[in-house]
Amino acid sequence: MPSINRTIEPMNKLLLLVFLSMSAICYPQIIEYSPTLGKDDLPDIKSVTTRTFTGESLFGYMNGGAELYREYGISKAVITEFDWKKSHFKCEVFKMNGAEEAFGIFSVSKYRCPATPPVAEFSCQTKYHLQICKGPYYISIINSSGVTGDSLFSLKIGEILAGKISEPSADLTLYLPGMNKSEINRNSVLVKGKLGLMNGATAWEDHFKEVTGYYAVFFTSGEKSVLSVRFSSGEKMVEYCRLHKINADKLSVIPLKKPTGEEISLLNEQHILIRSGF
Repeated sequence: MPSINRTIEPMNKLLLLVFLSMSAICYPQIIEYSPTLGKDDLPDIKSVTTRTFTGESLFGYMNGGAELYREYGISKAVITEFDWKKSHFKCEVFKMNGAEEAFGIFSVSKYRCPATPPVAEFSCQTKYHLQICKGPYYISIINSSGVTGDSLFSLKIGEILAGKISEPSADLTLYLPGMNKSEINRNSVLVKGKLGLMNGATAWEDHFKEVTGYYAVFFTSGEKSVLSVRFSSGEKMVEYCRLHKINADKLSVIPLKKPTGEEISLLNEQHILIRSGF
């Protein structure tokens, strides 16, 4: 005759399975949101195809380029392609893990912006390519012709997508106090690892060769330059100072002037600011 405990054990398992099933019905999984395009947004587009990738599956879409997005921290990518009139468009919406990560990808992806349209706080447009950073999203819209009409249509697409984003964008003035966002857009790069440095700040690769656990913003405009580094801990900042022969004990909110002309100060106990040419 089986023991009472052995009889109760399978019953408990059965009850647990029933409870979990009911929970799944009562509390369905939350579907992660991303702004997307459809025929309702743009009735005149044709041959619409949409693909969705996670951080893991992104390799199947962009091969080696996926590593850069993973270094910054990517959650999801939605790729929509379609035809409009005689041109082909590709719209990539990358949802990063945060607004700073989105600005980081934007900053190392843009190159020479002849126009920065007011479609979002951070933007960059050439004839063929419109790039937008808003909230935790980096958006890339490419048209196949580069004619004026297609560039204007790209702006319309960007406005639609940006209008679907309610999250706040990164506040880079926390890294670069006293500078406006248009200056930051044009002249700064945010990195958090080796691949970001390789893509957007190659001159600083050796400087950060042995440094980990940081977000760094590089600002350069004419003779002026700023390096603003936020560390994951005070210990990481002290280690950085040791590597670069900076006396961490003497740092404060009051700039410490070096013989080379640089001014070093603290924004907080985990954030260092180095300015030159000011």
